[in-house]
Amino acid sequence: MLNSGYWRTTPFRLAVQFGAAYVLGIAILLGLVYAQTADYLSRRVDRILAAEAGLFRAATPETILRRLDQEAHRDPLNSLALYSAGGQKVAGDIDLPPPQAWPNPFGASRPPSGPMVREFPKQGQRPAVRALAQTLPWGETLIVARDMGQLIELRRILVLALLVSGSIIAVLGLVSGFVLSLDPLRRIQAMQKVSERVVSGDLGVRLPVTGRRDELDAVASISNTIMDEVERLVVHAETAGESIAHELRTPLTRLRATLERTSQSLPLEHPNREDLEACVAEADGVLARFRALLRIAAVEATRRNAGIAPLDLSKLIDQVAELYAPLVAERELYFKVEVAPGVTAPLDKDLFVEAAANLLDNALKFTRPGGTVGLSLERTGSGFALEVSDTGPGIPEGDRALVVKRFYRSAAHHSIPGHGLGLSLVAAVARMHGLKLSFADNAPKGTRVRIEAG
Repeated sequence: MLNSGYWRTTPFRLAVQFGAAYVLGIAILLGLVYAQTADYLSRRVDRILAAEAGLFRAATPETILRRLDQEAHRDPLNSLALYSAGGQKVAGDIDLPPPQAWPNPFGASRPPSGPMVREFPKQGQRPAVRALAQTLPWGETLIVARDMGQLIELRRILVLALLVSGSIIAVLGLVSGFVLSLDPLRRIQAMQKVSERVVSGDLGVRLPVTGRRDELDAVASISNTIMDEVERLVVHAETAGESIAHELRTPLTRLRATLERTSQSLPLEHPNREDLEACVAEADGVLARFRALLRIAAVEATRRNAGIAPLDLSKLIDQVAELYAPLVAERELYFKVEVAPGVTAPLDKDLFVEAAANLLDNALKFTRPGGTVGLSLERTGSGFALEVSDTGPGIPEGDRALVVKRFYRSAAHHSIPGHGLGLSLVAAVARMHGLKLSFADNAPKGTRVRIEAG
């Protein structure tokens, strides 16, 4: 199928440019051939006309009429006529305007001197001719004309050859440009698909290299080298974080248990017991962060793709709403739930529930009593859209690209408890499912977080 991208490829443009240059060259060549041939034939006809007129220069008025009739029948391509000084036709086998009425190519300020040569187009039964007018010694004017049919036909053939050859070359140039652009465009489309997979998080793919050693292979090789290094650095960073979380989780768990036992062994009125309980709470927070990091790493790994299956999303979101309804009521908030029936999608149930729960947790955390938390599911042209809204302080537009990064917390929200990992997990779940995560204002205040297919 024709794609507009073909017209923008370098091979197609080069083929069209070379085709245009070739057409121009052919046009110039045929034009020169036409001009030289037409000029040669015109000069040859002029010599013939001059030779014919020369036969009558030495003739007397008494003999010129007899010779005029004889010469006219000697060459069927030639025609002769004799005009008086007043412009009246005296004799001859061709009707032409009197020489006094012939157009002057030099203008009125430069009257012609000597014989005049002009071309006359076809008119009625008279063919197109080239005529020479020669004034005789006694004042009459002799006109010698020659049929220009051959020259006109040659001109027509040359013009037709120019148009036909130019059209064929132009068509061949377009077709060859299209054909030559097919393979590079297929390779570029393959590179685009690989790049889209890289953007979606699959760092293990590489751009195809055909081995032709052309510019596309050079670009692919350079890009693959860069991607190798990027993958190495990303994997190193991810594995370092996971390794730290794995290595520290066990000693932190033991430390927490020790602190808790020590705290429980002290009397209630002991001055250090409160400090130990605070240490236990801090240890719980660190362990929660480690669990979130490991969870995000697990979601971003492709091994969780096996859990994706067709899911009744409407029923699932209804269950989530029922689960959170008591929490919303406890915080004295209004819970607005709108779930479209019969919405299904291929999803990992556990991960999607976890993402929805994280969004609701954030909405509850940032909404003050008397506010509204919204949960909606709608059917869209591309599948579905899940939206969680609140009437909290909102997310500044400049922070919306940052809130999905790990441990990022806005300066305005540092006083609110949290780890800065909830939206990172939601973003990881969305990427794994190929969903789009977006943030918008919830007029008059608050935030709307939307997860949608497509």
